[in-house]
Amino acid sequence: MILVLGRKQVVRVDGARFNMMLRLLRFSPWVGLVVACLVGCRNAVDSGGEYPIGAELAQVPAGLKKQILHVLEERFGSLDAPRFELPDPEHAAELGWKERVAADRLTHGMSVYRRYCAGCHGVAGDGAGPASPYLLPKPRDYRRGVFKFTSTPYGSKPRRQDLIRTVRYGAKGTAMPDFKFLPAEDLQPLVDYVIMLSIRGELESLLARVAADYGEEDTIEPEVIWEQADLLRAAWDNAALQLVLPVTPRPAYTDESIALGRQAFLENECFKCHGRDGRGQTAWLDPRFVRRQMELPESQREPLNYDAWGQIAPAADLTAGMLHGGRRPIDVYRRIYSGINGTPMPGFAQKFADQPETIWHLVHFVLSLTEGRTFSEATSDEPQAGG
Repeated sequence: MILVLGRKQVVRVDGARFNMMLRLLRFSPWVGLVVACLVGCRNAVDSGGEYPIGAELAQVPAGLKKQILHVLEERFGSLDAPRFELPDPEHAAELGWKERVAADRLTHGMSVYRRYCAGCHGVAGDGAGPASPYLLPKPRDYRRGVFKFTSTPYGSKPRRQDLIRTVRYGAKGTAMPDFKFLPAEDLQPLVDYVIMLSIRGELESLLARVAADYGEEDTIEPEVIWEQADLLRAAWDNAALQLVLPVTPRPAYTDESIALGRQAFLENECFKCHGRDGRGQTAWLDPRFVRRQMELPESQREPLNYDAWGQIAPAADLTAGMLHGGRRPIDVYRRIYSGINGTPMPGFAQKFADQPETIWHLVHFVLSLTEGRTFSEATSDEPQAGG
């Protein structure tokens, strides 16, 4: 077993020690960050050659399931021999587009993914890598086509630059490390491969839902299949044109702006999830706290949120200084303006349509919390120095 803790730091770990480290993950997120860096554990991420069948497709009658799997194999290949060609040549002219990634580029992306990503995200992109059971938050399941930290509106696919940024800089406060050392010749094919895994997984789910309208002896017409594929193509293409830009210029970062942001934070009841002190619901990440909560009647438990993947999604601790989606002012602006895909965090674009500058004030309030500023409960709008 090999853990790579940097570009040149390689540590060999025997199986018993590795299992012990995984157990420790349940109690220490810092150990989680170390184990999440395992990148050379090739035996642990052997694929078996075939994609696992998703829950929706598993419910489809055998004949229709076979047809869907055949279509997916034609267009995406197998786990060990990936392909990315949509649609097939017969329908390309009809739909007016063809998405194709050169086989050698995709194979290279697969090798980079197996080396650096599959230990957490799984070889099929289902978030079920060997480290996954020990990590909170859980590694992303790409198959749903949902990506949390984007520069696009809520519900949209990410721009390619969003995926590159996430890989390059990681997600602070989670087990997703940064991969700043990856050269462009590795990073770009890796992103191609992740997009392929996402489109394949989402197309599988879409076709499984389409199959619900067919009888057991029926077959799905080719044009219906490529209509679904075209929906996905359009969603990814449109993302490139949906960059969220601030509605108003950013005002000066002053005590007055911070105070206005805190006022908006309270008036709009952001504290119901993030707490009046901004510390969020991160207690839910502590297994001991979870056990105590589960022992209480449901009506007496602390509020708990879930995400689109069915995982616990506690509101972020804004005081920790580790905002998952980035600490740049524009990053925070987009989280507030658009919300966060797949989570209970809503967007406030419509809420503040008549006072758009309020979003910047909220940004400044959040940034002040990440810097360690505290606020008196007695005065809701006066910032105080301290940490």
